[in-house]
Amino acid sequence: MLVQGILNPVSVLSAGIDKGKFLMGTWTALTCEKCDYSTSVSGGKDWGMIHVVQTMICRDCSQLVDVVIGGGRGQEGPTGDADYDKDLGLCPHCRGKQVTPWDDERPCPKCDEQMIKGPGIGVWD
Repeated sequence: MLVQGILNPVSVLSAGIDKGKFLMGTWTALTCEKCDYSTSVSGGKDWGMIHVVQTMICRDCSQLVDVVIGGGRGQEGPTGDADYDKDLGLCPHCRGKQVTPWDDERPCPKCDEQMIKGPGIGVWD
């Protein structure tokens, strides 16, 4: 599970800060104007001290989610900790396995229309 940090309206990545020196991930608001679906996710690959995540579409629950794909500090893949690694690649909403990376066209998981990127709304660890 992702742990919410201090809310910050400025996205670290859009502010031009070198991600390698900043060990907190960021959340961005996303909205679909066609069907009104909205969510807050990292919007791609991101990491904090505890998790590496990739924003993905879960075809099991039709949600846009940040899926844990590795341990902290940008290291992808299994960590060697069986309790931690059992959650790698699973949807955090439904624990489904049918997750695919969210592509650059930014489709809505409900209607496949393009989602609109809003402001950075927070940071996570």
